[in-house]
Amino acid sequence: MKRFTSTVAAALAVAALSSVAMAQSYPSKPMKIVAPYAAGGAADLMARYICDKFPQSMGQPCVVENRPGAGGIIGLDIVLKSEADGHTLAMMPNNLSIIPTLYAKVPYDTLKDVAPIALVSSTPVMIGTHPGIPAKTFQELMAYARANDGKVNFTTCGPASPQHLAGEMLGSLAGFKWAHIPYKGCGAALADVLSGTVPVFISTYAHFAPQIKSGKLKGLAMLGAKRSQFAPEFATVAESGFPGYEIDVWFGLVGSTRLPPAVIVRLNAEVNKALQLPDLRDKLLAGQYEPLGGTPERFAEVIRVDIAKFGKVIRDVGIKSE
Repeated sequence: MKRFTSTVAAALAVAALSSVAMAQSYPSKPMKIVAPYAAGGAADLMARYICDKFPQSMGQPCVVENRPGAGGIIGLDIVLKSEADGHTLAMMPNNLSIIPTLYAKVPYDTLKDVAPIALVSSTPVMIGTHPGIPAKTFQELMAYARANDGKVNFTTCGPASPQHLAGEMLGSLAGFKWAHIPYKGCGAALADVLSGTVPVFISTYAHFAPQIKSGKLKGLAMLGAKRSQFAPEFATVAESGFPGYEIDVWFGLVGSTRLPPAVIVRLNAEVNKALQLPDLRDKLLAGQYEPLGGTPERFAEVIRVDIAKFGKVIRDVGIKSE
């Protein structure tokens, strides 16, 4: 028994030394950040922002590769099956926390196989309406929807998105039913809200801002835990009668849990350092993204909370993947 214990201890020591040695020589070749969504989207943009900073701080070039499909599953699966050396990573939005419940078959286990590295940014989500809706406040909209139970529709930029689930959560909490009108893309959804075809819109504040300024849409409330620095005049849903309600769209860098811990620590430090650079912060803030950062442990807790929150909505409403 003693010989076995000694052998195990020796093996663990060798593995630890190997991990440290890899981290010291890391990165040893060009890096890649996979954006599991189409080029031009927010996940793609966040990937490019971080990737652009890696060559200066890590001494290796970095490229972004778009691998869209299956709600982000395809691209992330490629990363998780790649060599576990930290040279292939993924930039994921909080769809990462929706996938485990939404899809019947996923080729990986989010909590066991995905290593959170660092949160990169978040962007606030708003609920608002076409000016033709009589509600002038969020509370009035909830009362209007209850009085017209089953007759008021809402839309978002896509089915089974965080915004879609946010709307379903509101209906459940406020005690009414409304239907989500699905669109594949923000352009079509926004056009139909502007025309009055669909009265209620739930989307990132960036989609609302110019329309509110021009008077084409009414902004009613923010869905995050606190008021947004980009529009502090708008109260949150939590302040407006639903304490604890919280939905933001976030983006974070992830890899495989097979990565050496020392590599995860290095990557986390580099992302946090990049997020302190004035030029990157200015780009994020100009696009109404709040720089985040923080520890892998903080990111892991955000994922766990969102999996539970979104999972309950998906099961309760019976949402299926398309």
